[in-house]
Amino acid sequence: METPRYEEVREAFARLRLEEKARFLIEATAATLADGIEAAGALLARGLERCLDVCQQKPRPDPSGTSATAES
Repeated sequence: METPRYEEVREAFARLRLEEKARFLIEATAATLADGIEAAGALLARGLERCLDVCQQKPRPDPSGTSATAES
């Protein structure tokens, strides 16, 4: 069962002319896509930060192929 507010909005939408309905749907779709892209970007940024944090915490291998302990 839908909420009374949803029903009010649905009825108001039904009273719109075809051009107004199309404009509303296009604007709503664009806003929804923008929200989704923003949320995905935020998740990606957090994941990248976590990855970089882990990479910075790991000891880096010696590029020469020898370890500091093997030289002692």
